[in-house]
Amino acid sequence: PMGVIPGSHRGPIFELFDDDGRWTGTFRERDMARIDLSKAVYLTGPAGSIQVHSCRTIHGSARNESARSRPLLLSTYSAADAFPYVPYPVMSEQTFRIVRGQPARRAHLDPEPCPLPPDWSKGKGYQSIFVWQQKEAVATTGGPQ
Repeated sequence: PMGVIPGSHRGPIFELFDDDGRWTGTFRERDMARIDLSKAVYLTGPAGSIQVHSCRTIHGSARNESARSRPLLLSTYSAADAFPYVPYPVMSEQTFRIVRGQPARRAHLDPEPCPLPPDWSKGKGYQSIFVWQQKEAVATTGGPQ
């Protein structure tokens, strides 16, 4: 199951890049050493359950060692003034749809500096963080593809 560290959304924002600036989609080892994993709470429930958490909450699960992919449906919500810093990677007719309230007329800027995601429009194409992590599993363990 997926685990979360309660309250971690109020803590530091960790990089998902290595020391050479390459996107890894995972925390650096030195940052992992700063996280008290004993505080993890595992989110379980019967089939059909949902989990809701802030994207800043430290969350994750054990590496998928099986040959089967993990099915996942992400429904993401954000404030009307949360604009992407780089081209949005996966557009749909629902992208940027306002489900409550009005379009933003002012930007709400977070005082916490936030690392920018890769600009996937530069020819690499978007592959989800899960694809990146699966490739990492193959590269490091010879695991599933």
